[in-house]
Amino acid sequence: MKILKNFAIAGCSLVLLTQCATQDEVQNLQYQLRAVNQKLEDVKSNTVNQMQKRQASSVSKIDQVEDETLKIRSSLEENASQNNQFREHVNQNISKVQSSVDAVKTEHDAKIAELSQKVAVLEEKLALVSENFSKAQQDRVNEAEKRAQAASQKAEAAKQKAAQTSAAAVTPPPVVAPPSPATGTTAAGVVKVNPDSKKTKVATAAPAVNEAAPAKKTAEPPKEQPAATAKSAAATSTPPPSPAEKAPAEKTAAPPAAAAASDPFSQGMNQYKAKNYKEAYKSFEQSLSANPNGSQAAKSLYYMGESLYNQGEYDLAILDYQKVISNHGKDALTPGALLKQGMSFEKLTDHETAKIIYKKLINDHGGSAEAAQAKERLGKL
Repeated sequence: MKILKNFAIAGCSLVLLTQCATQDEVQNLQYQLRAVNQKLEDVKSNTVNQMQKRQASSVSKIDQVEDETLKIRSSLEENASQNNQFREHVNQNISKVQSSVDAVKTEHDAKIAELSQKVAVLEEKLALVSENFSKAQQDRVNEAEKRAQAASQKAEAAKQKAAQTSAAAVTPPPVVAPPSPATGTTAAGVVKVNPDSKKTKVATAAPAVNEAAPAKKTAEPPKEQPAATAKSAAATSTPPPSPAEKAPAEKTAAPPAAAAASDPFSQGMNQYKAKNYKEAYKSFEQSLSANPNGSQAAKSLYYMGESLYNQGEYDLAILDYQKVISNHGKDALTPGALLKQGMSFEKLTDHETAKIIYKKLINDHGGSAEAAQAKERLGKL
């Protein structure tokens, strides 16, 4: 605007000057006017064009910035929507995980309650088994005491009998007076006179009879007999074999009985093989009480359990098997005791405890034949 104003002033000045100026001045003014017009054209061509170009460049940059702004805004909106979707997805997963955790916790609590109930039942069973075992053990102890008292009484009676026998053997036989020549006896005890009879000696066999008697019967009080009858019986009886002849036979027969009595474990094994389980249990119990820490202790306990198992007393057999497992864990019979303990629980229909015992046998004695049987039985439960 200033430029145009200047041009207008210059034009007016030129008009005024042309009216009152000379020809030279007019030419100078024209020349100057052309120069000003030229500069004006130059200004138009340079400044305006540059400004237009700059304005066009600024407009294009503004358009680019607007486009980029729109792209950024769209990407932000897209990211926001993706974030919302992701947040919703995470919330769904969290809710699923929470529900799964709640379900697992509920199931776990139910299993813990079930296991606690089973443990309580097992404790009750163990308490009952322990009580029954204590009662049975006390009954067996009482029975053993009674047997010991009876055996002691028998031994005392035999000792007294042997003392009487030895006293009779040491005492010289009584001298029996021979019948007089003029007398004789009949079977009825009537005395007859026989003038032709001679004096004879009568050999009495009373000591031999008394020596042999203790081996068979208990001492009995002798019956009173008439003197004449006794004399006739002594005269007519044949002399029995002497004590010296009977002693070797009795001595040779005694050692097997003494050997059997001195080895209760062997006696128990013979009784067990003969399926006499009650007597076998007593023999094994006697062997164990005689030597609780000996080499036969584990075998005695094991076969005590076997004897009870074969009698159907599974609850008591479990306790004897447990003694083998607890007190003789490194013994070769321990896998067998574990196997039979599990089988006893199976017989008692306690399959869960049987499974636990079979798994323990497989873990602790995996290479044994009993472990293979445990795997087979475990697969059937």
